[in-house]
Amino acid sequence: MDESVTGSVHFLWTEIVCTAGLKAGFRKRGRVPSLPLPAGRLASGAMHLRAPSTDRGVQSFVWAVVFFLLLYFGMVSIAIGKGTALVVSLVLAFLIFLVVRTRGQRL
Repeated sequence: MDESVTGSVHFLWTEIVCTAGLKAGFRKRGRVPSLPLPAGRLASGAMHLRAPSTDRGVQSFVWAVVFFLLLYFGMVSIAIGKGTALVVSLVLAFLIFLVVRTRGQRL
Protein backbone atom coordinates (compact mmCIF):
# COMPACT_ATOMS: atom_id res chain seq x y z
CA MET A 1 0.00 0.00 0.00
CA ASP A 2 1.21 3.47 -0.83
CA GLU A 3 2.06 5.58 2.24
CA SER A 4 0.65 8.71 0.64
CA VAL A 5 -2.87 7.20 0.89
CA THR A 6 -2.61 6.73 4.65
CA GLY A 7 -0.87 10.03 5.22
CA SER A 8 2.02 8.39 7.08
CA VAL A 9 4.53 9.66 4.56
CA HIS A 10 3.98 13.21 5.82
CA PHE A 11 3.99 12.34 9.52
CA LEU A 12 7.50 13.58 10.40
CA TRP A 13 7.23 16.57 8.08
CA THR A 14 3.86 17.47 9.61
CA GLU A 15 5.36 17.38 13.09
CA ILE A 16 8.26 19.61 12.07
CA VAL A 17 6.01 22.09 10.30
CA CYS A 18 3.43 22.14 13.10
CA THR A 19 6.06 22.86 15.71
CA ALA A 20 7.35 25.71 13.58
CA GLY A 21 3.87 27.21 13.45
CA LEU A 22 3.29 26.61 9.73
CA LYS A 23 0.25 24.33 9.98
CA ALA A 24 -1.76 26.53 7.60
CA GLY A 25 0.00 24.94 4.63
CA PHE A 26 -1.73 21.58 5.25
CA ARG A 27 -5.30 22.69 4.66
CA LYS A 28 -5.47 20.71 1.41
CA ARG A 29 -4.68 17.02 1.69
CA GLY A 30 -1.27 16.10 0.27
CA ARG A 31 -0.08 19.66 -0.11
CA VAL A 32 3.45 20.27 1.11
CA PRO A 33 3.81 23.78 2.48
CA SER A 34 6.43 26.12 1.14
CA LEU A 35 8.69 27.40 3.86
CA PRO A 36 9.30 31.14 3.99
CA LEU A 37 12.73 32.27 2.82
CA PRO A 38 14.93 34.06 5.34
CA ALA A 39 15.04 37.76 4.59
CA GLY A 40 17.98 38.66 2.37
CA ARG A 41 19.70 35.27 2.50
CA LEU A 42 18.39 33.06 -0.30
CA ALA A 43 16.29 35.51 -2.28
CA SER A 44 19.06 37.13 -4.31
CA GLY A 45 18.50 38.63 -7.71
CA ALA A 46 20.12 37.61 -10.94
CA MET A 47 23.87 38.21 -11.06
CA HIS A 48 26.34 38.69 -13.87
CA LEU A 49 29.39 36.60 -13.05
CA ARG A 50 32.71 37.87 -14.28
CA ALA A 51 36.37 37.13 -13.78
CA PRO A 52 38.06 38.81 -10.83
CA SER A 53 40.06 41.94 -11.48
CA THR A 54 43.78 41.36 -11.92
CA ASP A 55 46.57 43.89 -11.98
CA ARG A 56 48.03 44.82 -15.36
CA GLY A 57 51.47 43.70 -14.14
CA VAL A 58 50.17 40.21 -13.40
CA GLN A 59 48.50 40.02 -16.80
CA SER A 60 51.73 41.18 -18.46
CA PHE A 61 53.74 38.55 -16.62
CA VAL A 62 51.34 35.78 -17.62
CA TRP A 63 51.48 36.85 -21.28
CA ALA A 64 55.28 36.99 -21.14
CA VAL A 65 55.55 33.50 -19.60
CA VAL A 66 53.14 32.01 -22.14
CA PHE A 67 54.97 33.54 -25.08
CA PHE A 68 58.38 32.64 -23.59
CA LEU A 69 57.35 28.98 -23.41
CA LEU A 70 55.89 29.09 -26.90
CA LEU A 71 58.99 30.73 -28.37
CA TYR A 72 61.49 28.57 -26.49
CA PHE A 73 59.90 25.21 -27.28
CA GLY A 74 59.16 26.35 -30.82
CA MET A 75 62.80 27.25 -31.44
CA VAL A 76 64.08 24.06 -29.83
CA SER A 77 61.70 22.01 -31.98
CA ILE A 78 63.13 23.48 -35.19
CA ALA A 79 66.72 22.61 -34.18
CA ILE A 80 67.92 25.96 -32.86
CA GLY A 81 70.41 25.51 -30.04
CA LYS A 82 68.99 25.53 -26.50
CA GLY A 83 71.28 28.38 -25.38
CA THR A 84 70.34 30.57 -28.31
CA ALA A 85 66.66 29.72 -27.92
CA LEU A 86 66.80 30.58 -24.19
CA VAL A 87 68.46 33.98 -24.70
CA VAL A 88 66.23 35.01 -27.62
CA SER A 89 63.08 33.83 -25.80
CA LEU A 90 64.04 35.68 -22.60
CA VAL A 91 64.70 38.92 -24.48
CA LEU A 92 61.47 38.66 -26.45
CA ALA A 93 59.48 37.72 -23.32
CA PHE A 94 60.84 40.81 -21.57
CA LEU A 95 59.85 42.99 -24.52
CA ILE A 96 56.39 41.38 -24.58
CA PHE A 97 56.08 42.09 -20.85
CA LEU A 98 56.95 45.76 -21.40
CA VAL A 99 54.58 46.19 -24.35
CA VAL A 100 51.64 44.57 -22.55
CA ARG A 101 52.44 46.46 -19.34
CA THR A 102 52.67 49.91 -20.94
CA ARG A 103 50.29 49.65 -23.90
CA GLY A 104 48.15 46.61 -23.16
CA GLN A 105 45.03 48.58 -22.35
CA ARG A 106 45.13 50.51 -25.63
CA LEU A 107 45.95 47.65 -28.00
